[in-house]
Amino acid sequence: MTANSPISVFIVDDESLARERLKRLIERNCNYQVCGEAENGEQALVRIEELKPDIALLDIRMPGIDGLEVASALAKKPHPPAMIFCTAYDEYAIDAFKKQAMGYLLKPVRGEELESALAQAKHVNQLQLKSIKEQDSNEEAHFVAHSWQGQELLPFDSIYFFRSEQKYLTVVHANGETLSDQTLKELEQAHPDKLLRAHRNTLVNAKHISAMHKSSDGHYYIHIRNTDFRILVSRRHVSELKQRISEQSFQA
Repeated sequence: MTANSPISVFIVDDESLARERLKRLIERNCNYQVCGEAENGEQALVRIEELKPDIALLDIRMPGIDGLEVASALAKKPHPPAMIFCTAYDEYAIDAFKKQAMGYLLKPVRGEELESALAQAKHVNQLQLKSIKEQDSNEEAHFVAHSWQGQELLPFDSIYFFRSEQKYLTVVHANGETLSDQTLKELEQAHPDKLLRAHRNTLVNAKHISAMHKSSDGHYYIHIRNTDFRILVSRRHVSELKQRISEQSFQA
């Protein structure tokens, strides 16, 4: 993808009518161009490797290798295409976003929904490319949140804390809240120097901690700098947090 060229889109679906419908919808917008198609997963992996499209539209239920397996294989590539699932089944949404999907559209796909998903995938791709160029000295400048609406790129420094709630993760940041499907464990392992465990369901961005105080009820709370947020600290994490906060020159 270059600045002036159309975004290349590859379609994977075992039904020819479904492929034709997607092609017609895509061709309405001159910013996108269908570069190829495949009727099964095996064919898709070969053709996508050859063509290197910017975006792949994937059906899920197909003979042989299904769409989720295709996505898993593509996600292991150095520069995979943005993946949007187009399926008649809603029960695979969680699995789809775990495969780094940027969108999940139910058939029959509507033109405006496809347009929105393609635009979001294009936007995230452009932000990621820009981010890569700007991250020579800071490889973790952004956090990519995966949700039902696709992906949202958040500056890591804007994030106050992550809170686990049932099946989803709530990312609380300077501009509000964003849902994601990552787990606290994954985040803690990926950012051990940036995130502090305050509670079994909460990770706090160390950058935004102003203080930790013991309240009259005997509980400890972390205060988020320049906000009204007060995060409960579980007893098992108090000692470690005191040490970490002290090491990072915060007032405890």
